[in-house]
This record gives sequence, structure tokens and C-alpha cells, in this order.
Amino acid sequence: MSETSTERLARLLALVPWLRANDGITIERAAEHFGVSADQLTTDLWQLIVCGIPGYGPDQLVDIQFWDDDRIHVIDAIALDRPLRLTGEEVAALHVALRVLAQVPGTHDRQALVSAMAKLEEAGAPPVSINVQVSIDPLVRSAIDTAVNGQQWLLIEYAAADGDQITKRRVQPLNTYAVDDRVYLHAWCEVATDVRTFRLDRIHTAAVIDAPAGVEPSAVTTSISITPENTQVARIAIDPQAAWIFDTEEVEPVATSPDDSPQALVRFASLDWLVRWVLGHGGRVQVLEPDSARNAVLDAARQRLAAT
Repeated sequence: MSETSTERLARLLALVPWLRANDGITIERAAEHFGVSADQLTTDLWQLIVCGIPGYGPDQLVDIQFWDDDRIHVIDAIALDRPLRLTGEEVAALHVALRVLAQVPGTHDRQALVSAMAKLEEAGAPPVSINVQVSIDPLVRSAIDTAVNGQQWLLIEYAAADGDQITKRRVQPLNTYAVDDRVYLHAWCEVATDVRTFRLDRIHTAAVIDAPAGVEPSAVTTSISITPENTQVARIAIDPQAAWIFDTEEVEPVATSPDDSPQALVRFASLDWLVRWVLGHGGRVQVLEPDSARNAVLDAARQRLAAT
């Protein structure tokens, strides 16, 4: 899987101070240290030498020499001469995000999250102590935890968006994620015979149950996988405020100009699924091509608006 923009940015920020502490290191050894190819590290170095502070004249850019003898020398690091330190606001934001994640059902290591939060509290200046609670019924969270970790099924009572109807559904959880102040369950729904997304604050009850007769524990995952025979590809634009999609969804970033919204490729086996997936992101995702997928999303959006 290709790396995300967040992963590359983290490497670029760490690269200059590390190179200053290891002056004269070869491109191959530096690449090995950062776990990338020599070609990728070379690309990173070319990227860095056109970065700098406002004004962006020749004397305001990071100056690195690396093309003469395959050894890297940082001549002028500008503002990247030491590892970056988190501000109080950044520490608080990370702490809140980790505390929310610790309350989201799933397979993540909660002990590691608690440890990270403790370190962030110590790193704050002054130390921070933040309490954030996600509105999830503890019994629902426990049942989802059990089902996700054991690849089991759930019987849930789910309230519709308008709150007028509560339905019972048998679902097999695939994963959970949080967006803003909402937590969602991504699951195969037996009623819809397709993948659906459920808001956890609308799940009234949840109980672990046996898989329906004739369904093996892994059969659902297999049945919804995208294979080379049925895969299609759509090019999408993603709102910069929704960059988290690159880290939480199966999308492949593609290069764009600095003035464009970030773009990516998303693979799908069903046009209906793609339409629901795009609309489910509340306007943060736009289909650019193919035209058939773009028009299908537009038609579905118009129908939803007409129905409101």
C-alpha cells in the first residue's frame, strides 16, 4: 500500500535534524534508516531544498548538498535544525483524539492509547488533563468489542435517522471509526445484503449472536471483497478538511497541483456501493470520473434533496 501524505510529511520533518546529526551519511544508509528506497529518499531531498521560510528566496530555502558524491550534507537547515516540539494546543488536540479513540469499540490496543495519553499529559506545558466522554451505551460498546475481535455477529436494535422507527438487524461488524463527535460501525447487514454504516448513538441494544445458518465466520468478508475480475476505479476529490479519509479509508492518493483539492483513486465492485459511500461523507468527497459514477452520485443527491 502506498504511504499517506501524513506519513511522508512526518518523515520530511524528521529528516533534516537527523541528517545534521549524521553529516556525510550516504543516501543508501539514510534510506535504510527511514525505511524507504534510495529513490524515494532522493525525491524527499529534492522536495526539501525547495522548502523554506516566507520570502522563499535562495537564501531562505533549506540548503542540502547530496548530488556530488552520494553523501548528504545539510549546509543550511533554516528553521528545521532541531526536532519540532508540540505546542500546548497540539498536545490538547492529540490528547482529545486519543481519549475518543480509547472509547471507540474495535481491535486497537487501549493500553497503548492510555500510555500515549499519559506521555502527552507530561509533555504539555503546563501539563494537560482532559476528560472527554463519547456517548455510547457501555453494553453496546462491550458487545461490539466482542463481535469485532471475535469476528462474530450482532443482533442490534437501530433507530432510523428521523427516530420514528426502530428495526432489528443481524449484522457482522467489520470495523469502527470516529468522525468529528460521532462514532460509526461499518458492518455487513443481513437485511440489506450489503455493507452499511450505523451510528453508535442510534444503536439502542446490541447482543452477540451465532452466525446465521450456512454462513461461515469469514464468509461475509470474502463475499464483499473486491477482486481483479469485478473491480472498478473512480477518481475522487477530497475536501482538505477531511484529510483523515486517506488514513481511514481504502483510497490511493494521486498527485495534484498545490491549488487543487487532494485527489485519490477508490476501487469498488458496485456502483450502488460507491454512491452510498460518497454520499455518506456528507459532501466531503466528489467523484471526478468516470462520468457514469459522477452522474449516479449527482442523481442520488438530487433525489435525496427532493425528498427532504
